Amino acid sequence: METAALSGLSPLVLIAIGIALIAVESIFFSFILFWIGVASIIVGTYSYFDTTLDLKWQLSLIAILSLLLLILLRAKAVELFLKPKDTKQNDNFFNEPGYGVIKDGKVFYKATYWEIDPANNDTYTEGDKVFIQKVHKNIAYLKRK
Repeated sequence: METAALSGLSPLVLIAIGIALIAVESIFFSFILFWIGVASIIVGTYSYFDTTLDLKWQLSLIAILSLLLLILLRAKAVELFLKPKDTKQNDNFFNEPGYGVIKDGKVFYKATYWEIDPANNDTYTEGDKVFIQKVHKNIAYLKRK
């Protein structure tokens, strides 16, 4: 006599579990639950057409399919969805060349006062316009306009 527990899960329940696992994956970004969810949806769809699958076969197919999908596609999915942004993009807008003005013995550039490069032997007077080549650690590297 076969018990109701071994008769298998409803295809709609398997599909719902798969969708829930995919939704939970959006929190973790590990791309493990995603493949288990995809396998659950595939087995649920297959169970809709083949009603002879019992619970043991459903769980076995989900485990095998998710393992295969995980091994074959996880690295590609991680690379596709979690690749870093373009590293060539300059996020530090201070480190761009431009023109500044000498004020109070410092360089006023982009609404900030910067120390003048100590290796620079030029003398500057108040109000001189200077070209800033770069800024680094509160020091402006400049040349006279």
